[in-house]
Amino acid sequence: MRKAALLALLPLLALAGCATTGGPAGGTDVIGVEQILPYVHIDGFGTPTDTPAWIAWEFEALGYVKYQIAYTSCTCRPESINARSLLYVEVSKDERGGKIRKLSFDHWGDSPKMPSGVTRKEIEDGFMPLLVGQRLDDIRALDAISGATVTTVNLKQITDALLTYHNAKYPAVGMNDDGDKADATSSATSEGW
Repeated sequence: MRKAALLALLPLLALAGCATTGGPAGGTDVIGVEQILPYVHIDGFGTPTDTPAWIAWEFEALGYVKYQIAYTSCTCRPESINARSLLYVEVSKDERGGKIRKLSFDHWGDSPKMPSGVTRKEIEDGFMPLLVGQRLDDIRALDAISGATVTTVNLKQITDALLTYHNAKYPAVGMNDDGDKADATSSATSEGW
């Protein structure tokens, strides 16, 4: 009886082995893993935490790439206030590294007003235009807006991570974007995208 059960089980094990898929070295492929954009989130106390963002959309044109990035700006306030932000970013291709051409939120997932009183409009009008026209080293040198530290610091963090990703994926040898115009959009809509 044991021998008959074992003989019946062998074809099932063989079929199970055929049904698995694997990449090199026998690992399994995970769908969507290439859309994860790791970045370092900085909380209100200045504590850095490795956090995943998500590249919701990536479209390569001749001289630039359009991205939609979903990320969490603030983790210290309740989820009823904070959700994932959807950031639209257009980055030029250049052999010196990508440069932000356009930047806007389609969905603002942060608090409507920061504890210090700084509003979304103030961030979009006062800080976001500073990111436009900047390359990776320029982004890292920008100062955050006082009173909106978590929001602006993590906006810098996510653009830093995106430019790092962009520069690795689109080296753009021989391309120069000096003639491109940069454009900041403070609208909450995705018009023109």
